[in-house]
Amino acid sequence: MNIPLKKQQAQWIAEQVSSGRYRDELEAIEDAITAKMREDEADWAAAREELREKLRRSEEDIRDGRVVVANDAFWNEIDERIDRIEATRKA
Repeated sequence: MNIPLKKQQAQWIAEQVSSGRYRDELEAIEDAITAKMREDEADWAAAREELREKLRRSEEDIRDGRVVVANDAFWNEIDERIDRIEATRKA
C-alpha cells in the first residue's frame, strides 16, 4: 500500500524517527494507527455507556409514569400552541 502524506505529517514522522522514538517510518505509522484505533474504541465505549444510561432513565420514566402519549391529540395541541405563540408575535 502506498499512501501519500501531507508535508506536515511526513515531517512529523521523520522527526520521530530521527529522534529515536521509532526505528523507522513504518513503526511510527503503525503506532499512530494503533493509537487512533484505541481512541475510536474508547469513543464507542463511551457512546454505548451514554446510550445505556439514557435507556435506563427512559425505562425508569416509563415505569414511574413520566410519559406523554404522542398521539394525534398531542400533536394537535402542540400545533395550537405554536399558532397562539405566532399570533402573539404578530400582534
